[in-house]
Amino acid sequence: MTPSAHEQTTSGYQRRLPTLFLIWIALSAISPHPDLFKAWFHLALGLPVLIFFSMGRLRIDSGDQLLRLCAGFLLYVTASSLIVSQADGGQHLHAVRWSFETSLLIMVLFAALPALLLNPLFLGRFILGSVALGGLSALLIFGVFNGFSGRLYGIGALYQPIEGVSVLIMYLCIGAFLFWHQRHTLTGKDIALLLLALLITCACTLLSGSRGPTLALALAVAYCFVVSAIAYRHWKILSLAIACLVLALAGVLWLYGIEEFIQFMAERGTSYRLLLWTAHLEHPPESFLFGHGAATDLKQTTAGLKIYSESGLGTAQPHNLFLGTFVQTGLIGLAFLVGLLGLVLNRIYQANTSRIAKLYLVGIFGTVIMLVTTNTYTLIMSVKTMWLYTWLPMLFLWLWCQNFGDKTRPERNGDADIENRKPLHELEKP
Repeated sequence: MTPSAHEQTTSGYQRRLPTLFLIWIALSAISPHPDLFKAWFHLALGLPVLIFFSMGRLRIDSGDQLLRLCAGFLLYVTASSLIVSQADGGQHLHAVRWSFETSLLIMVLFAALPALLLNPLFLGRFILGSVALGGLSALLIFGVFNGFSGRLYGIGALYQPIEGVSVLIMYLCIGAFLFWHQRHTLTGKDIALLLLALLITCACTLLSGSRGPTLALALAVAYCFVVSAIAYRHWKILSLAIACLVLALAGVLWLYGIEEFIQFMAERGTSYRLLLWTAHLEHPPESFLFGHGAATDLKQTTAGLKIYSESGLGTAQPHNLFLGTFVQTGLIGLAFLVGLLGLVLNRIYQANTSRIAKLYLVGIFGTVIMLVTTNTYTLIMSVKTMWLYTWLPMLFLWLWCQNFGDKTRPERNGDADIENRKPLHELEKP
């Protein structure tokens, strides 16, 4: 019996989607212009996913618990903004578009990641390779075009210092976890790639002058070192990793000098974070339940006007995901956010995998929390770099635990042996 045209279209598109997604990841690190990274998502991922899903030719588990909660969150943000916000029609359209594009991202991740996770070693190599290329391009720009002055930034989605290095850090965490999971099959070249990615990420983070990501990277690396030292005692690899960190720090200090580097990191003070946080806490939205609404220009709120009068700052974004979610969507929106995070954390706890694997997964989760504490203010946005260190790692954690650490499957000794698992389309064959 030959497969129907419907089945052929479904399987054909599902096979191509992971490749298109990987191209998007590569463009995030090395595309010559940020608009190319955005355009690829719209034309190669978002629009086709929307079309095929509407036609019933895209396999996504619509009953997934996290997917449903995300859908509820997006619907709430859109509806509440239309009700409480006094913004004009154009701003409301922007808010609706942001929710729509975020929903497309979630669908893309649910459709593309499961197939990619069937080959974790390849995915780890690809992600760490993107880290190396993206970081090297940023270092090249910093040295050749900027004369080793100012703050380091990259190309593609890495064009902004703090967000660019946040993406590198998150890619490094995910790639390192995938390598750890496949540690028995790693080659010398794989170890060299991991150490190179670590060295480049550390150097780029320090040269970006971004204190939040620098602290997040330091804590994440220290956490992994402690877990690795206690669990495995692979002193040779740990020594090489520490050497990479020392080399990165020594190179930056040699470039700047100790006193100059300390001044470089401290010269921007708190980057107005305390002013932003204090203003929004002292002048919360009138509706504690619904917030100002996603369509509201925060610069026009009481807090925003205070920020501008005291500093002349051209933004009133809270630069903290939890505070920003409360300001825009109120306590209900904040409850949705906490629910999303809690659901992912519970999935890690319930995963049928080793305790060490859970510790590493919690480390990725904690790195996300650290990065959003001093940077982004919302999860619902048009195609942005922010997606790569918020939605991507969170759904990676969810889908990894769901596909390879499900307690409904028989217990396994040690770590999940996913190398021997076959793709779903092969299992379905008679």
